[in-house]
Amino acid sequence: MCELTVMKPDRTILAEDVVYIGVDAGSVELRSILGDVTVVKGTIAEIDITNEAAIIQMEE
Repeated sequence: MCELTVMKPDRTILAEDVVYIGVDAGSVELRSILGDVTVVKGTIAEIDITNEAAIIQMEE
């Protein structure tokens, strides 16, 4: 399986084992393989499947 670790640009972890990323009006919803949901304000800056990581640029 390919779960992602989702981080801020400074590599602070926002969520782990993420299998779903949804975007809606400036918010990013992250869902883990266990069903945990994290919603953050920001945009997707990068998704790197090879390294199983995604970067979210947070709104200030």
